[in-house]
Amino acid sequence: MQYSANDMKRTTTTRSPPIRDSSNTSPKEPIENDPHVFDLLLKDSMHFINYGKSDSVTSATIEKLVEKLTREMDHDFLMDFFLIFRQFVTPIKLCKLLISRFRWTLLEETDERRLIRIRTFVVIRHWLTHYWTYDFMNSRTLRFMLCTFLTQLRTHPLVLGSPRNERIVKSLRRVLKRQRRFYQTSQSRDSALQFTHSSWTNKLKDTFRESNMKRDRFWFHLDLKQHKFLSFIHSNQSQSLILHYRSEVITQQFCLIERDMLQTVSWEELVELRWRKNEKRNSEVSFNHSIYQSDLKGVELLIDFFNKTCQWVACEVVRSRLLETRVRVVEKFIRIAFKCYQHRNYSTLMQILLGLQLPAVTRLEKTWERVDHHQRDLFDQLKELTKPFRNWKNVRECMTEARDQVSESFAVECVLTHSLKDFDHVNGCIPFLGLFLSDLVFLAELPTFINATADISDEEEEKDRELCERLCNNLVNYNKFRIIASVIKHVLTFQVLSRAYKFKPHPHLFTQLQRMSLLDNSQIREASFLCEE
Repeated sequence: MQYSANDMKRTTTTRSPPIRDSSNTSPKEPIENDPHVFDLLLKDSMHFINYGKSDSVTSATIEKLVEKLTREMDHDFLMDFFLIFRQFVTPIKLCKLLISRFRWTLLEETDERRLIRIRTFVVIRHWLTHYWTYDFMNSRTLRFMLCTFLTQLRTHPLVLGSPRNERIVKSLRRVLKRQRRFYQTSQSRDSALQFTHSSWTNKLKDTFRESNMKRDRFWFHLDLKQHKFLSFIHSNQSQSLILHYRSEVITQQFCLIERDMLQTVSWEELVELRWRKNEKRNSEVSFNHSIYQSDLKGVELLIDFFNKTCQWVACEVVRSRLLETRVRVVEKFIRIAFKCYQHRNYSTLMQILLGLQLPAVTRLEKTWERVDHHQRDLFDQLKELTKPFRNWKNVRECMTEARDQVSESFAVECVLTHSLKDFDHVNGCIPFLGLFLSDLVFLAELPTFINATADISDEEEEKDRELCERLCNNLVNYNKFRIIASVIKHVLTFQVLSRAYKFKPHPHLFTQLQRMSLLDNSQIREASFLCEE
């Protein structure tokens, strides 16, 4: 699925009201506790819901979204809804609405209501099994509310008189007890499962920290003004790290590093844009920092690693004093970038290309003149592939082709249930995550709620009119949230795709690529002028 600014038309909108319920001085019962509201919502009135192309929901009231969620078994709608509902309704209110919906099905024993009863059960079960740690584990109110409801249902006449209804209630109680018992036994187990593939992160933290401390002490005692060539540039005898290893081996190690970092990204930090809170810290790069930052994880770690690797590429070029060595370094990076393209590692591919296009590197005319013309042609082709024109069309198409090789729903299910299933029949792929992050930032700026396009009909019965007036006056801009969910599902799919890399970590190179020291921007410029005036 492709999305751009044209996908989200800015119509007449209103600013999103607070998610949390405002205090209501009216003595009337909250609408989410009144099952009769679902009688009113049987109609697809434009006051409650609007559809776009392909019958996809573009906007709807919160209550109507719950009605649709339990009226038909649309797996994609179910998955999207639970990824993003917290942006426009609290888990407490959603739980009340689902309970009210279940009670509505018990008001009459008809085939339609029996079917909706089963579907409501499926929705609640999905919520419990996929989002327990995020919504239920830390909310005693939510757990108590659901437990109380299920306990009360045990004595309901329709439940007592129907083995099917009794099985539904018992099944939900078992799921609730199982989840509570499982996570009470070991609350840290969820994290352990989630980060199994990146266990090297924890194992090597102490090693990285110790090596960083040693390197920091070294730089602290070094007088940079008296030792410019020692700190900035490789000596005549020493060579860049990348010249000591084959391009294929280096590429494989970057695939493994990116794979393990990608596993630490969580769907909730994508929804909440958590990384934006620390953008300033992530953008700061100093020469005595290693590429790998052990105190970061998730999106922050990936952004930090991306920026520092771009910086490191430029460092490796300008640190080489000899012209012949610089030419070899540039050509080596071009070959590594091409290998990244072949292995579908679009993150490292972008890092290398951006690093080679930094001003401190592009100004080295003598160096680029000596680069083999076949390597230059290859470099130009890779730059063409990664041009930002038309919203990064070429890169997006490459990533879409890779993503389409697996079932997105199945891949997302694997991530949400912490399944460690690998895919042996597909090749690995690392996305250029920055594209998806920019999509999420753009979408977050769109309004959460929009104005209803229809007024309450005069033909509504008095009781229905009263309910309508108590319903939310604004519609959830669901088109926005459906696309947000789509972006998040893309990222989760790439998490699973990245597991297909079966390379083995190199005993030395794997850690060396994360421990390289960096020059800051001013030092890179100075080193560049020392290379070529």
